[in-house]
Amino acid sequence: MLFDTHTNLMWYPDHYSDEFVEFAWAAKKAKMRITPDVYFAGAGTPQNNAFDSTPEALLKATAGCDKVIVFGIKAPFTGINADQELIARFVREHSDRFIGWCSVDPNDRDCVEQLQYFVQNLGFQGLKVSPIYQNWDPQDPRHLPLFKKAEQLGIPINIHQGTSFVRPGPLKYSNPIQLEDIAIACPDLRIIISHMGHPWETECVVLIRKHPHLFANVSALHYRPLRHYQAFMTALEYGVEHKLIFGSDFPSATPEQVIAGLYKVNDVVRGTSFPTFPKEAIDRIIYENWKQVLNG
Repeated sequence: MLFDTHTNLMWYPDHYSDEFVEFAWAAKKAKMRITPDVYFAGAGTPQNNAFDSTPEALLKATAGCDKVIVFGIKAPFTGINADQELIARFVREHSDRFIGWCSVDPNDRDCVEQLQYFVQNLGFQGLKVSPIYQNWDPQDPRHLPLFKKAEQLGIPINIHQGTSFVRPGPLKYSNPIQLEDIAIACPDLRIIISHMGHPWETECVVLIRKHPHLFANVSALHYRPLRHYQAFMTALEYGVEHKLIFGSDFPSATPEQVIAGLYKVNDVVRGTSFPTFPKEAIDRIIYENWKQVLNG
């Protein structure tokens, strides 16, 4: 079963600032120089090629998936403000395949109440947050009530813990190791760390090894072949390759492009004596590992 655990539903100018799309487009062009496995919308304006994911584009891109998690982050600090009601309506209209996760800004005083409303009234089944996009410190205990509420509600969360192209986003909050206080305070909370916390993939690996309910998704890794190989081999060496989960991060790439990129992980060491990442482990990442943390 192909389960894309990481897609976005947002577009310019409704949900992105001019600055966000300027830097997003520059980052996408850099990826396109390295690999063909990058989504290009083919729009007439650069802004709409940056990170646009409209309902029509998302449906087309994920047509080959059996299940899809969709969200849109609420991060006004970096010029993103996804419409949570719009996402809820989209999921209701396409409930045969799509599962909606909400986003709240942990800096909002009523973020706990927002989360409860979104889950209990709008049917969202998970939470998406990000320190670098939303400007909050994962080690600040003031934010623990939000994660305690997610744990109480029995929902998993996706945390973008890693770098980004967003200019104002604070890198000081972005290392995956900073999630350990949350993991210890909320031992039953299922956490998926986006993009293996790049470029701190090693820190992500040692963190998910320690904590039973922490996992990582592999979206946005294949664009950088050497880092991709090193990240996967580190996971293998620490025995946590089974905790890596498939996601596309559309509109960064389509599911098909990510799958193609994953199977190229060993290309960078072809013809050398370096060890290779097993194909069987890639198969499980794409089709099986999600079962440990999510309901199909």
